Amino acid sequence: MEYEVNSATTIFLKAVYNEDPNSNIKVIVDGKSAGTIAAGGSLAINRECHRFVKTEHPINGTTELWRTGNTTAEWEKKHPQKVKEEKVVEENIVSESPETFTETERERSVAPKVSRKNVQPASKIISIFKDELEKDPFYSSTFVQTLNEEAGKHAELMNYLKDKETRDKYIQEHQLSNYFNEKDALISEKEDNMDSYIGNFLTSNFNADELPDRSEYENRLRNILEEKIAERKDVLDKLRTEILDEDSPATTAQKLFSGKSIVINVVIGIIIIGLIILIISIIRRHNKKKKPTIIPGDGVRQNAKADIVVRRKTTSILKKQSLEDISHNKAYLRIDSSDFCSDSAVSRIYLKNTCIKDIYNLYAEDLRNPENPNEDGCMVLGRWIHNDESDEYYVSLEEIVKPGDDAIFKEYELNFGGKIKLKVSERLKRLRRETNLQYDMTCWVHSHPGLGVFFSNADSSVQMQLKHPTHPKFLVAIVIDILTPNQELGIFTFKHDMTINSKTELKKMYSLEELYKWAVESDRTSFKHDDHRNIMQTAQKRIDSHHGIELSNGSIIDMCQLQTSQDSGLLAWAYGYACEKNGKTEYVVRAVSQSKHAIDNEQIGCYINGSHCSIPTIRRIIANNINNVRFILFYSSADDLLTSIPVIDGQVSVEESYYGEEKLEDLKIWTRRKR
Repeated sequence: MEYEVNSATTIFLKAVYNEDPNSNIKVIVDGKSAGTIAAGGSLAINRECHRFVKTEHPINGTTELWRTGNTTAEWEKKHPQKVKEEKVVEENIVSESPETFTETERERSVAPKVSRKNVQPASKIISIFKDELEKDPFYSSTFVQTLNEEAGKHAELMNYLKDKETRDKYIQEHQLSNYFNEKDALISEKEDNMDSYIGNFLTSNFNADELPDRSEYENRLRNILEEKIAERKDVLDKLRTEILDEDSPATTAQKLFSGKSIVINVVIGIIIIGLIILIISIIRRHNKKKKPTIIPGDGVRQNAKADIVVRRKTTSILKKQSLEDISHNKAYLRIDSSDFCSDSAVSRIYLKNTCIKDIYNLYAEDLRNPENPNEDGCMVLGRWIHNDESDEYYVSLEEIVKPGDDAIFKEYELNFGGKIKLKVSERLKRLRRETNLQYDMTCWVHSHPGLGVFFSNADSSVQMQLKHPTHPKFLVAIVIDILTPNQELGIFTFKHDMTINSKTELKKMYSLEELYKWAVESDRTSFKHDDHRNIMQTAQKRIDSHHGIELSNGSIIDMCQLQTSQDSGLLAWAYGYACEKNGKTEYVVRAVSQSKHAIDNEQIGCYINGSHCSIPTIRRIIANNINNVRFILFYSSADDLLTSIPVIDGQVSVEESYYGEEKLEDLKIWTRRKR
């Protein structure tokens, strides 16, 4: 490991070397994978490390190379003067409070280049942090008390229910399993957000010059949160065991070694030992008859069990707060708040085209109601960044989450239910894990069918409940009247004083219909070749009318799943759109579905399965649909070969040089490598 010591608790890690000539190793820095080093190779890291550096070897397991505090002596040896100054500052910080010093005494007591006035003692920060936690609905002592009271009532009632059938019925009627699952999801979400919570707390309450070594403060605050979360997990496990009879490991151990089961355990143990002895003797007899074969370099295979390691996440990793990939991305519609209001804490909104389409399709389903549709809504996930100088936010709206089946939608009532919390939590964990970016709930959407666009008192109450605990002002609300000609849409945000914009303060309304048209067109123009596999690139001749048939990851997976049925004939339709550039047409395949209707996409081709590619047979199969397709995807089950056949002017092309061919298995592998 090559590094430089940055401070008493941090290093700048330059590179890690793998001295094992036979095995690859994985490098973990501060809980996050930094990459894999080939056998005998090296990996450049070039980043600051605050907590630890570890390697994972397929045989030898995990090795810790460095942890905070390991290089303290090295730092002190190289920087004796700085250490002395830091000790002076620390002694002054933990001594008398600032109010007992005169201004002259303060100047004398603080080392050069360090502001005695600004540096905050750890004890004060921890005290403020604990006060802040008591105001938080999850971290306050009220949460545990309420959890005990709510579950305790059920536990007391269930004491009178003796038989298992009655207890199971009670659990089902009161949805107690869902109750504990929701609490589990909430605890997991808070565990994932620990670093974000701490970062937001420090940023909101202290300036950079008040925290000379931020990592030290973060570690101490993280320990507090980990204790809080561990306490809540213990309480939840205890209550789950009492109510649902789901045993913890300790309870299971007690049952296994109880007096009633010892005899059974002994008998089972004797049987297992006898079976093991029998198997060993059979293996030895078999090995005596065979001459052992030694395969060079097979040491890793002999220790294959060491490769299978299950690790559970114990601490979260602070995700990056960034919108760098969005600001000039054609897939996002930029809306400046100055366009629709004069005072907004949200300065700019980036609406993703697919998000707009999903919202539009949600309300398109509601319009199928022959009478007035009920109110409806969804949550929207995205990202945000904060401008400290102007105290304004930039927010993205990227992916919707629909309510669960416990939601209540009536003509003048909207209740999202409790299951949506679990769905939002699961989706956020997936997005953060896949992108390593800090996703949050950035918006909520609901409709006022036939009532007009406005923000009611009830809406304001929901807005206040949904806001972020430490950065409440980035939350956006969208209200739509889907019964107006253009589906009028209003955007409501927090103002700088934490009040919410009213309808009278809005300078502009938008049209969901117009936004949808933009989204459809934008989705097509933002098409990326790198994200698709052009099967026509294997054709000997590429004609302008069918220069490309671009298969998305999803469409390839759709075709692979169709093989499980082992049916033959016309199995599905290819949906997507045509994209023309420089006189050449490419067909972008978004999905391959057995349905005859696909939202937002047109039918552009068909998918046929058979043993071999026979043009007369294909013509007969699609005779009634020839005018609706531009190409045919034919899969030969005998050769595992997918062939793309152009349909030109309503006729199946017989010119084989125009055909593209690829193994379906190769396409499947491409989707994995692409990811």
